[in-house]
Amino acid sequence: MIVKKLTRKVVLGLKPYQAGKPISQLKRERKISRVIKLASNENPFSPSKKVIKALGNSLKKINLYPDSNGYCLKETIAKKLKLKRGNIILGNGSSEIIAMVLETFVNPAEEVIIPDPSFIIYKSLIKLRDAVPVSIPLKDYALDLSAMLKAINKKTKMLILCNPNNPTGTIIKKEELKKFMEKIPENLIIFSDEAYLEYVEDRKFGSLLPYLKSTKPLVVARTFAKSSSLAGLRIGYGIAKEEIIELMNRIRPPFNTSSLAQVAATTALNENEHLKKTRENNREGKRYLYENLKKLGLSYIPTQANFICVDLKRDASSVCRKLEKEGVIIRDMSNFNLPGSFARVTIGMHQENTLFIKKLKKVLKNE
Repeated sequence: MIVKKLTRKVVLGLKPYQAGKPISQLKRERKISRVIKLASNENPFSPSKKVIKALGNSLKKINLYPDSNGYCLKETIAKKLKLKRGNIILGNGSSEIIAMVLETFVNPAEEVIIPDPSFIIYKSLIKLRDAVPVSIPLKDYALDLSAMLKAINKKTKMLILCNPNNPTGTIIKKEELKKFMEKIPENLIIFSDEAYLEYVEDRKFGSLLPYLKSTKPLVVARTFAKSSSLAGLRIGYGIAKEEIIELMNRIRPPFNTSSLAQVAATTALNENEHLKKTRENNREGKRYLYENLKKLGLSYIPTQANFICVDLKRDASSVCRKLEKEGVIIRDMSNFNLPGSFARVTIGMHQENTLFIKKLKKVLKNE
């Protein structure tokens, strides 16, 4: 086709992002009525009643464009974090924050250091800039900060941390991060993707946010998709020095976050009971799944997120297909550069977790 000749070479080399299979798709394919999805690290709870009410009250105004600058949401975030509005930029999910940082700062042929395996969108977004992703293997399933530092050279423009890391659920601890920040040079952008921050239980966890006052240029990305139950509205935000935010705003698309997303996120920030319920469910679900995966003779990577990476000890894609026949969707890790026996399971509500274990037992018994 002539259109391929018109397409950028880098785009021809990319593969579309493969999300977890939607419930509606599996129902169509398998003609089954009951399906649970534990594949995309979503919050199993609906948004809080106050969020749903706020959304309902805003529906009559969707004939109007949203506030392009997101004043109310940025003001609420800033107050919560004790920052200024100028330290905040909003995105259509935190993935848009990553894309905007790359577009603002990274030139073609420059290098971006990333952990591997990690969130697979990093590599695609870097290549789309005609830049070079430099993958640094994990060490014991966690980010190898020493190796990432050693990979820095004259071509390095940016370094990405995923903390907690997706898909392993491991974290960077405060002391590790402190040593890392002492050694990293000031002539590159440090980006920390903290999408799963609210699920962390380890008190030794180290966020990049306290280093905002340092002389080193950094951006922290967070999202409302997970703990706030707003995945369907696509709303996240970036935190950085005002100088960095001002530069990013130059390339930010107009009206990039919807009015409904802004209203829901603004309301969700004060919904402490919803967050408490979410964390408790995750903690109890994690304990239940750990215990029952062990009983099945399976190993897993201890997690600080809302998902568990499990070694099924056999071909994970085959197990996932068989589970789908049973009405359970989980995610095999074949696209994440992990061994073919690994799958990722979102921690659901208790009845979802028990059904998953029941169906997994059945599938493994017939393997």
